[in-house]
Amino acid sequence: MARGWRRDFNFVWAGETASLVGTQVYQLAMPLTAVLTLDADATQLGLLGALTFAPYVLLGLPAGVLVDRWQRRGVLILSSLGQALSIGAIPLLAALDLLTFGRLLALACAAGTARVFFTIAYRSYLPAIVPPEHLTGANSRLTASESVAEIGGPGLGGALTQLVGAPFALLVDAVSYLASALGVSAVRQREKAARVDPAPLRSQVSEGFRFTFSSAYLRATLGEAASYNLCWQIVLTILTLFAVKELHMSPGTLGLTLSVGAVGALLGAAFTDRLARRVGLGRTLVIAAVIGDLAPLLLPAAHRGTWAAPLLVCAFFVQGFGITACNVHTMTIRQTVTPQRLLGRTNAAYLFVALGVKPVGSLLGGWLGTHLGLRGALAVGTAGLLSTCLFLILSPLRKVRSLDSLRPEPPEGARAAAPASTP
Repeated sequence: MARGWRRDFNFVWAGETASLVGTQVYQLAMPLTAVLTLDADATQLGLLGALTFAPYVLLGLPAGVLVDRWQRRGVLILSSLGQALSIGAIPLLAALDLLTFGRLLALACAAGTARVFFTIAYRSYLPAIVPPEHLTGANSRLTASESVAEIGGPGLGGALTQLVGAPFALLVDAVSYLASALGVSAVRQREKAARVDPAPLRSQVSEGFRFTFSSAYLRATLGEAASYNLCWQIVLTILTLFAVKELHMSPGTLGLTLSVGAVGALLGAAFTDRLARRVGLGRTLVIAAVIGDLAPLLLPAAHRGTWAAPLLVCAFFVQGFGITACNVHTMTIRQTVTPQRLLGRTNAAYLFVALGVKPVGSLLGGWLGTHLGLRGALAVGTAGLLSTCLFLILSPLRKVRSLDSLRPEPPEGARAAAPASTP
């Protein structure tokens, strides 16, 4: 690997940091656009969330195989531009007084489609430009950027929503994807020519699943991620509506609350590597996951008044610390145990399950919000989070001391004389 990897990584890191800030603005401004501009209810918010993540279910698996065949740098550039165009169309339609809920759904789905290819390619691209011994540090920096974005993004989104309106705040996200495309285009290190696997598409997709579920480490992290995403998506689906309608928070106050609470995520990214060296990787994973699962229980207890914002700040601060500390290591574990040639399809299989549950969580959150009320839906979602850490507690990962004990596991076809037939 070229000595200039730090320069290449810094360009990618800078572009991704800008994109992450934009994403945080999007995550606040998009539901606020639905609620404040289009007067959406809980059921409609559930549908919006479902269509945003539906592309992971419909396209995630073939996208993983295609990413393994294509140069990932090009995929990242094109998918960033696709997201910029899709999200940039929302403020344009709003300015022309042509924005409807149906068009909002269509553009959210289009942006989600581009995001599928970006997410899979990005997670597979980093090991191609960063030496293995520096992956944990690189992931820590990227996770720290996520935390910084979570601190600044919601506050920026809330302020812009109050200043210019929710649809026009989305311009920040559109521009951020242009920055992401520029960052990746500046990378000098070129990937090795992709080896086209002659096996049928169905067989390659199956290989990603076989490898993921044959690894005890990946099964544990996938179970934790999928169950957490399902329950957390229930919470996120109705959180904006709960804050605006029940707690009577302004967009600016809600954004500032989420920003202050996200400081915990920054601290989690900063200290998790040090904690893992001291108490062990497995113990750090379990402790961080338990902390992150317990904190959101405070959310349903919030009521309109002086203590609403501080309670939400406390919940998001502790939750951010725990989940971010956990995520840094789960990402590195996946990149460590997976062979380079299988990263695309394995990431696709992983994301198909981990993110494929989000449409279900969105629809369930909308249904629960309609039938149990917003506070009742929050209670169900946060209570469900308590079970997610069991996947780590009951797995061999809890005994892993460090990454040195993990090695890339051979694909299933290499462990047997012939690959298993596809049903």
